Amino acid sequence: MKINWLLFCLLVLVLACQKGETSETKPQKVYRIVYESRSNEWYKTQAELWKKEIDKNPQNAQAWHNYYNAVRYAHFEDIDSEQKQNKLSGIIEDMGKAIPGTYEFYLLNYWTTHDINDLSLIKKAHEIRPDAAETFYPFIIHNEVKGNKQEKNKWLQKLYESRDISPALLNYNYNVLMSLEPDAILFTNGDNDTYPIWLLQYVHNLRRDVLIINISMAPIDGYLDLKLTDHDLKLELSGLKKSSVEKGAFSRKLFITNLRNKLNSTYPEVPLYYALTVYKPYTENIKSNLYIVGLAQKYSEKRMDNTALVKKNLNNRFRLDYLQYDWYRENMLGRRMISRMNMNYVVPMIMLGEHYTGSGELARAKEWFEFALSIAHQAGNAGAIEEIRSKMSVINKQ
Repeated sequence: MKINWLLFCLLVLVLACQKGETSETKPQKVYRIVYESRSNEWYKTQAELWKKEIDKNPQNAQAWHNYYNAVRYAHFEDIDSEQKQNKLSGIIEDMGKAIPGTYEFYLLNYWTTHDINDLSLIKKAHEIRPDAAETFYPFIIHNEVKGNKQEKNKWLQKLYESRDISPALLNYNYNVLMSLEPDAILFTNGDNDTYPIWLLQYVHNLRRDVLIINISMAPIDGYLDLKLTDHDLKLELSGLKKSSVEKGAFSRKLFITNLRNKLNSTYPEVPLYYALTVYKPYTENIKSNLYIVGLAQKYSEKRMDNTALVKKNLNNRFRLDYLQYDWYRENMLGRRMISRMNMNYVVPMIMLGEHYTGSGELARAKEWFEFALSIAHQAGNAGAIEEIRSKMSVINKQ
């Protein structure tokens, strides 16, 4: 079953901007974008406010941290541009003069260079604050890429114990895993759909059969060979990067397309999925071959009826109580981000509502429509609310 009204719901991880945010006269803490995503205007305002704090006291390390984050996340889509990188490097240079040897200087210097092979800067930050969870992630990535499983699992255990990743994100990604067939391959997007899955797989030993291919990490030399070998898969990858050049530059989108085609032709029996959080440019050219089965889309070149899979997963395999009874939701860091991620439940829930409406099970249909409506209300998504209510009106007339 294919649906053509996904546009109101879709598949946002960290770049969705908040509308209607008012300007503030006092600087506010600028969280990492995996926790909270704000509008470009908000970040620009915060950058100005925190820069004033630095001008008052250049040794204010927290002001530098917030200023750096605000500059980094304003127009985050341009993070790899030369202009943005030069700006961030300039901030680090100024920090080196004002607050050398501090946790903030080492941490942000690492995030600017972001060299997964050289952990010297993040090690210095970690030595200063060994309990700071934000220093754990580079160690996880480094050991993941190098194939150091035992060391990677040690840092994943530390991350889990830190509680830096919310239970809501773990529940969401549990349901992602429950959407998949055995021995599947899942393409993921970024932090919020990769680290929680690794925690579930390697700390809780859940669905270790699933191969996670993070789109950002996939092109790293040697990484795919390690991951595929772990799952008894073998591909000729030597020319993959060379064949993924577009307009004279490497194209990650083309790389992922070529990788998917190689996997599908070499191992047609291995199910391929995309997390619903994957950015649309990576899936727009295969929309007709993607079928929602829960919190993932299955890639299939043959037409398939996915309603039965949605019904099975949502009714029997998913943990859904947390969507209604998630205590402290109103004060939880990242609440808005998670509410937007939860919008990915709305499409399969509406599919179930339509299925039960068609089969005359109106009470079940109403149940799923109301569930979807509550999620849309939590996210403040007016388009989704209107769409769901229009579908519920069909039931009310019967």
